[in-house]
Order: sequence, then structure tokens, then C-alpha cells
Amino acid sequence: MCLFGEEGMGSDFLLSAFCLYISEDKREAFQKCLTDTFLPNDDDILDFLSSYKCFRSPSKENIMQIVSELAHQEIVQKPRYIMNCWAPIVKSLITFPEFTSVTALENLYEVMRPTAKKVIKLIKSEPVTEQERQCLDHLQKYIRSLSGETLSLFVQFISGSNVIAFDRIEVGFTTLEGTARRPIAQTCGPLLEIPSTYQSYNELSEEFSELLQQRDSWQFNIV
Repeated sequence: MCLFGEEGMGSDFLLSAFCLYISEDKREAFQKCLTDTFLPNDDDILDFLSSYKCFRSPSKENIMQIVSELAHQEIVQKPRYIMNCWAPIVKSLITFPEFTSVTALENLYEVMRPTAKKVIKLIKSEPVTEQERQCLDHLQKYIRSLSGETLSLFVQFISGSNVIAFDRIEVGFTTLEGTARRPIAQTCGPLLEIPSTYQSYNELSEEFSELLQQRDSWQFNIV
């Protein structure tokens, strides 16, 4: 909206943006609205519509109009004042190739969207001992097991951003043991330090997953 105005966003774009905007539990109900198996009396769909104060009776004939209007309401109408304030400032980005069109901007987001394959390709490391080499293998296996929000959370832990805004990930090693053993990230690099004292993949996986789940315990220090 800030860059291309309302006319730059078609119905399909609004629906896809709305799908990404809503919470995961609502997304399933929203996607039911777009399928041929849509049922007007589905409780999940009715709850989804009422959560946006839509009390029209849905049917196969009007459901697309209803969800399109909801998408327009949430993506265009509600934030319009803020977008109008930002538009004169953000317009300067159009001079860059990545911001010349909606398609170019979507391509930029796709490039920055993390996947396990992309993240692993960015890893740069020089393990010296067999323990360090095994630990690096465990880390790569762990990254391959991640997807969606969990992978984004991993990227945010190591870099401070949940998208790929860097060109390499330095991986170093520590010898931390016992209760002090934990992965340490220096987001300005980004540099990820992992203990070479893990005896198995399961140990690394369990401790890293627990760390990612406890976001409130992440510490940020400036040296």
C-alpha cells in the first residue's frame, strides 16, 4: 500500500496477504472457505467470521465475497491512516530495483525467506577435532529437521532477524559442559558457538529446541 497504493493490490494478493496476517489457528478455517468442500455450517468457519465481527450467513455463493471484504478490511482499511503517514517516506525506495513492483518485492521476500537448505548453505566453519566435526554434522541435521516458524525462530536466535539478512553464518565451537552447556549466538556476525561436548544428535537437538522455545530467557548483551 505505501509503495504501490490500493490499486497495486489485486484480490488474490489481498487474500494471500490476509492468510499470512491471521494467526495459525484461524488460518485453517480461512483456508476451508477457499475450498470446494466449504460447509456453511462449519463451526470453525462461523467462529472465524464472527471473530472479525462478520455475522452474515455464509454460503457457497457469497463466501468469496465475504473473505475478500474481510481481507480488504484488515489489510487496507484499518491501517490506512498509518500507511498514509508512511507513504511519502517509503516512496523513496522505488528507486531500488527490488521495490519497483509488487512482483519484485515478492521476489525479495522469497529470497529472504529461510529454508533449511538456504541456511545450511550459509554455514562457514573450520572444525579441527573429530568431536567438532561430529557436532557440526549434528547441527546441520538439526537444521534440516526445522521448518516454518521454528526455522524462522532459529534464524532469529542466531541473527536477531527472522529472515535471511546476512550472507554467511560463522560456526565456532566451545567446550562448555554440564549446566553451562548451551549454544551461544553473536547476532552481529552472525556467529553461532556450539559446544563440542554433545555426545549425540539427540543431546544437541533437545537442548537447542528447549532454548528456542524459551524466548523469554534469551539474553542480549552489548560489549
